[in-house]
Amino acid sequence: MAKQESNEEKKLTRLNKFISNAGVTARRKADELIFTGRVTVNMQTVTEPGTKVNPEKDVVKVDGEKVKPQTEFIYVVLFKPRGYVTTTHDEKGRPTVMDLIGLNTRLYPIGRLDYDTDGVLLLTNDGEFSNMMMHPRHKVFKTYFAKLDKPIEESDMKKLREGIMIDGRPTSRAKVRIIPNTGDQNIWISIHEGRNRQVRRMLETLGYVVQRLKRVEYARIGLDMLKPGEWRYMTEEELYNARKLATPKPPVFRKADVEPAAEGEEGKKVKKGKKGGKKKKKKDKLKKQVLPELPTENKPASGSDVLESISKELEDISEKISDNKE
Repeated sequence: MAKQESNEEKKLTRLNKFISNAGVTARRKADELIFTGRVTVNMQTVTEPGTKVNPEKDVVKVDGEKVKPQTEFIYVVLFKPRGYVTTTHDEKGRPTVMDLIGLNTRLYPIGRLDYDTDGVLLLTNDGEFSNMMMHPRHKVFKTYFAKLDKPIEESDMKKLREGIMIDGRPTSRAKVRIIPNTGDQNIWISIHEGRNRQVRRMLETLGYVVQRLKRVEYARIGLDMLKPGEWRYMTEEELYNARKLATPKPPVFRKADVEPAAEGEEGKKVKKGKKGGKKKKKKDKLKKQVLPELPTENKPASGSDVLESISKELEDISEKISDNKE
């Protein structure tokens, strides 16, 4: 009997997680649906996101429509153009990112990109993956190109790296650096939070006007050869690496330089050397064959392509500024 109960417990899952994994909406939005009484379990309204349900037995409905477990997950990379809102429906009638993707499967965006910001946007019907990418505790970085109205000061870069106050609380540490050979007003900036218009607001707080903002990477997934408005399926390697980035890393403990001594004896020094070196080299070589070397988190993988496209945009921006001055 106890074993049967244990198996039943293993099948249980949190209500908000079940709704999210079914592709209805993201985890946080699922919480809102539950809090506002729009979710029922076996004909009873439930307002607690942590309520446990059995997907095989319980009938869960959102706004009267039965929620079915997702059987096929889809992962999409979109080059979001400026002038589109990152939502599934806009009350103001503005074009949404969903208008660009002609799939019958219901997808939802992972996070948001501002109306006037373009670049990498990930979409999926996998709620668990979406939550992994968005939750700050997983520290999945997003990298942006930002053109400022003036050269950035080293002291301000230091502030960004330490975190600055927005809405009464500090941001997490950002990765930021000047793009070489393009002028000190052009920077890469990477963050792993998702506050509203966060990058713009961080820079505006320090007295800079963001003239151009483009997301060039999300979880090291870039635009590749996509043009504005185009999309593609995420590759298996991209999906694997994204999940790996979001997986908590186990703590690393260094071995003591001195071995513990027996009672009445001195500790022996541990000899550091080449022991295991050949095995390590072999392992590294195998790893390189399986997975290519990945770029650092604050350096876009498609850097040359991005810079080439951005350099043309910088020329256009400079021309417009010159025209306005005249």
